[in-house]
Amino acid sequence: MLTAVNGRTSTDSQAVELLTGLGEFVASIDLDAVPEPARHQATLCILDTIGCIVLGADTPEAETMLAAEQARGGKAEATVLGTSVRLPIEAAARVNGYLGDIFELNDLLAGHPSIGTVPAALAIAEAQGSSGAQVLKAVIAGLETTSRTYAAFRGQERPYPEIGNGFVGFMNTLGAAATAASLLGFDARQTADALAIAGALAGWCPAEVLFRDGGTIKPMLFGGWPASVGIQSARYARHGVTGPRRVLEGDFGFLRAIAYRFDPKVVLAPGRWFVAEPRRKLHACCGYMHAAIDLVITVRRKHGKEIFSQGQINIAMTPRVIAAVSKDSPPRTANEARFHLEYCVAIAAMGADVILPEHSTEYAERLRDPEIQSFMRRARITSEPGFKHYYECAIELNSPDGRVIRASGSAPKGSPANPLTDDEVVAKFLRLTSRKLDPVAGSAYARRVQSLEGEADCRWLATALTCQ
Repeated sequence: MLTAVNGRTSTDSQAVELLTGLGEFVASIDLDAVPEPARHQATLCILDTIGCIVLGADTPEAETMLAAEQARGGKAEATVLGTSVRLPIEAAARVNGYLGDIFELNDLLAGHPSIGTVPAALAIAEAQGSSGAQVLKAVIAGLETTSRTYAAFRGQERPYPEIGNGFVGFMNTLGAAATAASLLGFDARQTADALAIAGALAGWCPAEVLFRDGGTIKPMLFGGWPASVGIQSARYARHGVTGPRRVLEGDFGFLRAIAYRFDPKVVLAPGRWFVAEPRRKLHACCGYMHAAIDLVITVRRKHGKEIFSQGQINIAMTPRVIAAVSKDSPPRTANEARFHLEYCVAIAAMGADVILPEHSTEYAERLRDPEIQSFMRRARITSEPGFKHYYECAIELNSPDGRVIRASGSAPKGSPANPLTDDEVVAKFLRLTSRKLDPVAGSAYARRVQSLEGEADCRWLATALTCQ
């Protein structure tokens, strides 16, 4: 048994290394034995992620990244979605992961698992002509690997100023390695080696880049780098390279570094399918802010935006996220706008029902609005120690007529208690891909993805979205 006490893990002679256990789990997945809700939600993860990638393809960041990757050369093996560019497998996965994270719209199942897993699956599947069942099983393997790692310490994370690490990149690299191992047909030992190598090679994922001025490289951290490193880790394992099997739970391991406490039993818990518990994004911004945004929208719809016209607006959140997303000056870049709580709630207070990609790309124009400026000056973000999850939020303000307005919530749109419906996920996909697919073609593509298990060859997932 493995027991976590005050963050320390004791091990007896019968203990299973976590990555060894995960390797056995991934290699033993039988798609027919995976519950239908989990399989269905996995297809929606694929669809949602593809939409995010295609939207990101029409950006200046995409143009720059593509130029850099094309300059490296190499065999054309896999497609960059939304373009006519084909690159080596790892490069295509890296670029697709990068594109899909630009607008902060990718899912939150366990951090941001799909943005590393799905690009890895798409690139390998296109190169070797994998079936839909193989792709679906591999994506489930990756999502479960990432989710189980996160679940072991969720709610016990050390604050960002203490560790300086965004940690999602590490978990996503494990997930991408699991996906690659599944598609390459690895046994349990090879899979565990791929995971261990991925843990050794995973990027630092610095929080300074995520939540401050990350330049244009920031989207690489959650998606691009994990996808490509996960594939490379699997390739190393295929040729006999080994890695640190206790990189998760070891005395100097990831879990001890990142969290006050962790429960290793969660990683190998049988019977639970995390992929069946979706967390998706409606707003194009950091998920830490969605609860506050939705609460502001609720108050505005009930009382009108005039309710915010004067006086202080107090927004209470869990202490851990405040340092990441509350800022004392206006955003200076599009990336900062996506991680700027005061800015995004101001946009919602002044009339937006959804934070859209243009709210970050056009941040400079929005900041010239005097109502936005006024709201941001009067918003006060306060710590509520009783809140344990970033879904919890409370607002208090004085109305112009002297009333005290209070509201609270713990289930923003997209959370497990208030999920996006299938139709809403498809509608989001159609919106994100509207420049590439007309509504009829987009709807047909979405239906086909949701029936992925029956597809004999999945190359069309990428090629149907090329732009000549």
